[in-house]
Amino acid sequence: MTSRDEDAPRTTDADGPTEAPTARELLRHALVNEDDPRFPWWLPVPGIILALLWAGWRTASASAGPDAGSVASLDVFLQTLLWPGAGIFLLTSAATWAGWQLEID
Repeated sequence: MTSRDEDAPRTTDADGPTEAPTARELLRHALVNEDDPRFPWWLPVPGIILALLWAGWRTASASAGPDAGSVASLDVFLQTLLWPGAGIFLLTSAATWAGWQLEID
């Protein structure tokens, strides 16, 4: 039976054998580009826009229904902006960040 150290692939360089890179190191090198900022100023903009559009659509559809007189538009807008708007913002921002870091074309 072999130990984990013996199973790990090794590479060699001028100084001798070195350990294989870890998953964390591979992801760090794949996700970080020294020329680009890690979190550009425009990154949250798509999430904000989608959350506002969703809240606006929900408010418009709630005020156009049969019980439109009993619905306060600002209340519906703010509630929708809070939830699911916060989730929309977070998921969209995460997807935008991943696309930016991984340079998906």
